[in-house]
Amino acid sequence: MQIYPFDQDDSAKPVHSGPQLSRHESIEIFKEMVRAELRNGPLAARRRKRLIQYAAALQLRPLEASRIITSISIATGQEPERTDLLTIFKSKSDQESASYRIPLWLMIVIPLLAAFAIDRFLRGMF
Repeated sequence: MQIYPFDQDDSAKPVHSGPQLSRHESIEIFKEMVRAELRNGPLAARRRKRLIQYAAALQLRPLEASRIITSISIATGQEPERTDLLTIFKSKSDQESASYRIPLWLMIVIPLLAAFAIDRFLRGMF
């Protein structure tokens, strides 16, 4: 039985005929349902699907319900926080990459020593 049917215009038509709740009340009730369900451990796919069906009865869209479930799962430590792609490809800051840098004095001394060695080699040849 489909609990959350959609029209062509993507408008929700809940199947229930219970009392009308405000949007804020629906969200708070659903958050408490998710917290209660997470006390039993991490959510399996079946339990998550059932929660989304309950959210439909509270007149919440599936995407919104999924977002609420994920945010509460992360907050309670049940689900690891996903890394954002922007943080993966972000360049290192100066402090993080400082351990890979060669000191400035060494960057100056090495070319000077190389120039001195080349000069001595060339003077010895002629």
